[in-house]
Amino acid sequence: MFVSSRPGAFPGGLSLAATFAVALVWLTLSTPLSALARPDVFTSGAVAAPDAYGARAARDVLKAGGNAVDAAVATAFTLAVTYPEAGNLGGGGFMTLYVKGKPYFLDYRETAPAGASANMYLDAKGEPIVDLSLTGELSSGIPGTVRGLAEAHKRFGKLSWARDLRMAIFYARHGIVFDQKMALAWRGSDETYAGKTNFGRYFGSMKPGKRLVQPELAATLEMIARGGDKAFYEGRIADLIVAQMARGKVHGLITKADLANYKVAWREPIQGQWKGYTVITAPPPSSGGVALLQLLGIKADAANLFKGVALNSAQYVHLISEIE
Repeated sequence: MFVSSRPGAFPGGLSLAATFAVALVWLTLSTPLSALARPDVFTSGAVAAPDAYGARAARDVLKAGGNAVDAAVATAFTLAVTYPEAGNLGGGGFMTLYVKGKPYFLDYRETAPAGASANMYLDAKGEPIVDLSLTGELSSGIPGTVRGLAEAHKRFGKLSWARDLRMAIFYARHGIVFDQKMALAWRGSDETYAGKTNFGRYFGSMKPGKRLVQPELAATLEMIARGGDKAFYEGRIADLIVAQMARGKVHGLITKADLANYKVAWREPIQGQWKGYTVITAPPPSSGGVALLQLLGIKADAANLFKGVALNSAQYVHLISEIE
């Protein structure tokens, strides 16, 4: 299973521009067309996440008897605490799954508010207004993360929703150690969001070695744990998001109706063949799946160019770069 999450401009004032992907692989492959003697299901699992906190959250639910979807939910919410430049509640994402021999794809990307228009980021002369689509309330799309994860959990999760959120709440309530990696990632953010968001008030004084405690985020996660996605899209959190739209120099557009009406979409994954395996990947609106199959196809067609070329040698990297 592969989960890709995109950041959104969090209506609480944090507009964070990065992306993360967390692969939670319960090593299950389609049966190779040309190698049916090989096992089509492996018994081990692996978790890949941007930080140790996210990986530990997944390990925690797997040890408790959860499955890969439980692990995905636990990791995604934990990254909202530990890796906010990408894994946040105000963003959206995609999820590719393979469950009991059938592939699935879940689209929970952000959508535009009903009040959005084609010219909303242009000035009177029709020219783009610098950063208006990137920072602040007007840059905010309707978040999809919470509903997307809830939808996946309802359909395929094994543990309770609250159990999957336990580690994220723990890290928000009791804190995480702010390390050098975080400091480097956030160093430019303070300048980017100065005077436009509350980023500096929350994170401006953080230095490596300090403990980052986020009680407000913990309270938000606890409401979601108790009330599910409705707590986010129709409850107190929705009220706070809409109230935030009226703050700032330029007001945002998200309304209670926008939040309540947000829907995820189950789509048909795209498939391709590669070295006897069926590759199941993301369809549009994701660009990654189409690009992946194109890359694999071009590499297969260029097989003669790779003969005698050592893996990861300068020539190998050069050829892969040309394919990309």
